[in-house]
Amino acid sequence: MKNYYEELNVQAKELEALFKQAEKDLERLQDYSRYKIKTSVSNGCSQYYLKDDDTGKWKYVKKSQYKLVEKILQRDYEFILHKKLSEQYSILSLFLKEYDVNCITDTYTKLSDARKMMVTPIMETDDAFTERWLREHPDRKNTYPEEGAVYTTSGIFVRSKSEKIIAELLEKHSVPYRYEAALTLNNGRVVYPDFTILNVRLRKTIYWEHLGLIGIDEYACKNLQKINDYDRSGFSIGDNLIVTMECNGYKFDSRIIEEKIRRYCI
Repeated sequence: MKNYYEELNVQAKELEALFKQAEKDLERLQDYSRYKIKTSVSNGCSQYYLKDDDTGKWKYVKKSQYKLVEKILQRDYEFILHKKLSEQYSILSLFLKEYDVNCITDTYTKLSDARKMMVTPIMETDDAFTERWLREHPDRKNTYPEEGAVYTTSGIFVRSKSEKIIAELLEKHSVPYRYEAALTLNNGRVVYPDFTILNVRLRKTIYWEHLGLIGIDEYACKNLQKINDYDRSGFSIGDNLIVTMECNGYKFDSRIIEEKIRRYCI
């Protein structure tokens, strides 16, 4: 189950910022709090009436006074908005103090091993889900000749030094992945993404293609067609597809790679 705490906390901060802005706007318009306006529609046209403090009667407002009407109605809006923002921020803040969806999975994970053997959890734990995902995504399915093999510090085979950096950064952040697992696209084409990645928190599969020779025309055309096939199969860059590139004259930057891992894979 996805934990929405971070998203809700972001929204709480947004509400707090809006509340502070509304508070400033309300203070700026406080001189208009003594005025009262009512509206009506006649022949499809909006009309405004201002209450006379002395007589208590409503007087029709001419167009020459519309600037005053604008300030009064803005003040009325800000007053209601300020109240609503305060209410929603208070509700969400109180909720976040009690919100802990992790307690659902913790109910199982905190059991003793003896109890776990006899209990079926309502949800798969992250560890169990990851183990099943790894079984369902066997790696090393690309039969292309292994020329110039490179190995990561954990002994995983990859085809280039750049892919070695990507793999080791994934391992550094404990991101489960498979190298060159098979993927069948909608047109029936079988491709072997450089990395098939599991975002454990979202339980989402992400594919990563690193185009290391993009400066070579034939290679570029071939891989651009592959990216187009990904797109037609419903894979979107920045969602469930990551594409990185390099060529002669373009320096491979591991900092960018690590930022993408933090943004999409964790």
